[in-house]
Amino acid sequence: MNDTSQESAALNREYAGDPATLRSARHDVVDWLNQHQADRDTIEQASLIVSELASNAIQASPGISYQLRLVIVGDDFAELSITNRTSGTYPPSRGNRRLADASALRGRGLSIVDSLSDEVTIETVAAAVVVTARFRVVQSP
Repeated sequence: MNDTSQESAALNREYAGDPATLRSARHDVVDWLNQHQADRDTIEQASLIVSELASNAIQASPGISYQLRLVIVGDDFAELSITNRTSGTYPPSRGNRRLADASALRGRGLSIVDSLSDEVTIETVAAAVVVTARFRVVQSP
């Protein structure tokens, strides 16, 4: 991957704040990573990350659109960000996240993203929340 073209190679999309958009978001991420010759494990990892982050955005702000950004940083990493306008609900800080009970219907998303990522950051800017997962991109052989 070439560091000099990272901005021009970014995936930027906006989706309606509806669970029906999750499939499109995953599909766009998979297609983009395939175009960048990522291996199958990286693609599966990114697909899970976008599913969890987009689901969290939709649950926090139903009906409000969310933005997805995926960009290569450096030679070996990608950053996948989901931005949504919040309706007053903010994700817990890393120190306050705890694993939900395995039978719980909600509450495991950020823990799953943490386990799949090298780094997860959460920023609040005005009424928006930006959650970014940084992960290694392995090239297909």
